Formats: sequence, structure tokens, C-alpha cells
Amino acid sequence: MTSKERVFAAMHGQPVDRVPVMCQLSQGHIYRHGDFDPLEYWYTSEGHARGFLAMAARYRFDGILLNRPGFDPKLAARAERVESDAPGHTIYWKDGTSTFVPPDDYPADLVRGRAGRPDSIHRIDVDAVPNGGGTDELPGYYFDMLDYVIPRVGRDLSIHGEVISPFSMFLYQFDALQSGLMGLIDDPRKCEAVLQRTTRVATQQALAQCSRPIDALKISSAYAGAGFISRDMYERFVLPYERAVIAAVHEAHDLPCYIHTCGAIGDRLDMMVKSGTDGLECLDPPPLGTVDLAEAVARVGDKIFIKGNLDAVNELAPSTPAEVKTIARRRIEIGSRAKGYILSSACSVSPAVPSENVAVLYQAAMDSASDAT
Repeated sequence: MTSKERVFAAMHGQPVDRVPVMCQLSQGHIYRHGDFDPLEYWYTSEGHARGFLAMAARYRFDGILLNRPGFDPKLAARAERVESDAPGHTIYWKDGTSTFVPPDDYPADLVRGRAGRPDSIHRIDVDAVPNGGGTDELPGYYFDMLDYVIPRVGRDLSIHGEVISPFSMFLYQFDALQSGLMGLIDDPRKCEAVLQRTTRVATQQALAQCSRPIDALKISSAYAGAGFISRDMYERFVLPYERAVIAAVHEAHDLPCYIHTCGAIGDRLDMMVKSGTDGLECLDPPPLGTVDLAEAVARVGDKIFIKGNLDAVNELAPSTPAEVKTIARRRIEIGSRAKGYILSSACSVSPAVPSENVAVLYQAAMDSASDAT
């Protein structure tokens, strides 16, 4: 099987020759473990896309998740020069300002800032919240990374797009996450009005990405775990809106969708499946999360494919390659009892994870397949 065929089979509950391997890498991990020009990698679509391609080749991944579609070309055009500034680099801009680029993290000016946004639901102007529209309203560069990667490896690797969930978009309307979370209590109906608009934006972006020949779409719902909201709040403020996005994708395209929620989701796996999702990602094990893989397989593994459950903090980062291999093989043994399983870190692979600990995941999958024959 090709990698593309292997991931397709896993997502559709079909037999595979071996468990596919496909981790989401943090941007800092890619940058730290590659040899990339800081301006090109952090500020251009092509440079960033080359980072994903290089890591997929290094780690022999079966797929690539492009968790942002493209960069505004005006970003890099502002640069005057780049200078080494150990331990990182400094980019000097034409307007006289500068940005320090760390060796393993985002440049400071790319970190999402929300200062000046409303600090409570009462200060939100619902009519001012973006409301979505046609795909022609998206900027032209929105597709740049997809259009760079797909022609180069799309016939061999499984290419996945990503959109932010309606609930995450809702929280980003505020100056801080806690302001949005408090709004769920202070004025739940107004929150629902905002969520209706962010759902239309998420749907617009989802359908746009699915118009390209991607193989799956991930819905990133980082703040929907038990560390943020209860089951009741999940059922009211997350489930119906993610269900709407997934239904729109399924109606227009024959593509699988999967939900990414990190942290404590062991108490809401059943509700996540009710969204109509084809798969779930993360399933962080204790202590990072609350999901025991065997229990998750028993509860929902016959309904969806599962991707993840390797703890990048407590397993991948501090362990030796041999230890990681043993851990990964145990996950494969358990995960393979599900409808489909993709070996992956639960959440993003951090910059602190040694490159060799990621590379050994492919060998773990190969050895497990060899032992099964």
C-alpha cells in the first residue's frame, strides 16, 4: 500500500498492511530540527510548506497535516535583512523595527494577541462578529500551502487540512479565554448567537479547503475538554456547532472529518461521536489527559477511527528511542482493535522531543506489522 492508501484504509475501517504513522508537529519542532531560513519558514507559504515536507520525509510519515493554509506575501516583503543573533536570529524590518526569532518557537510578532478585544460577553457586538460567506471571499493566499504541497506529495501521502472549531473561534473574540468562558454563564443565549456566526465562518473555511484534493479535514477544538467546560456545556456550546460543520462537509464532499480536542476528554467521548465525526484525535493519556486507550477503543472504537494517545510530554520527550518504540508498539496493539488506528502523538510534538524519538515510530509500526504476519 502507498501511504495515501494506508491512511485512507485506516480512516475508513479497512484492512491495512501496517498501522499508519502521522504526527502533528509543533511549528517550533519543525524549525528546531530542520535547517530553514527564519524569514522563509515563519513568513512565507512556500518556506513553511517545505518544513512540513522535510519532516514528513525524515520521519517517514504517511501523511501531512497542514494546520494553516497560507501566509500573506506582504509579511515577508516587509523584511530588510536577517542576522544571526545566538541562540536565534533577528529580522530587521523596513520600518525600523525588529523581531527576534527563537531557535524553537514562534517569533514574538506571530503570537496571537487579543489585547483590546471585549472583556465580557456584554461588550460583544454580535453583528460585528465575522459571519462567513462564499469561498471567493477568502484571500488568494489562503490556499498557497495546500497548492504547494499537494502537487508534490499528494499522490503518495495523505494530505489533511484544518479549520478552527466554532467554539475556539468564539473564544478568540475575547481579550482572554476566561472572558469567553465566563460568557457561557453570564449570557448563554448571546453566546449562541455568536456561535452561529463562527460556525458559518468555520464552514466557509472547511468547504474551501475541501475544494482542494485533500484527503481529510481536521477540526481543531482545543478548548472543549473537561479542563475548560462541563459535559452539559459541551453538549450546548460545542456539539451542535461542530456537528453543523461536519454535516456540511459530508454533504458536499466524500471526505472524512476528525475532531482534535486535547486534554481531559475521557468523560465526553460519547458526545464527540454524536457530532458525526469520522475520527478523534489526541485522546491524551494520564497524566496529560484522561483517556485510557483500551477503554476508548471499547467505548467508541467500533464507530470511529482513532488517532493519537502517545503522550508527547511524559513519554516522547524524556524517553530513549528504545523506550518510545516499546510504548508505541503497545499503543499499536491496543489501537488496532478499533475500527481504524493511526499511530500519533496525542497533541503536537514539542520542540523538546528528540528527533530520534519521533523517527522510531515508523520502525515500531513496521516491527508490529512484521510480528503480525
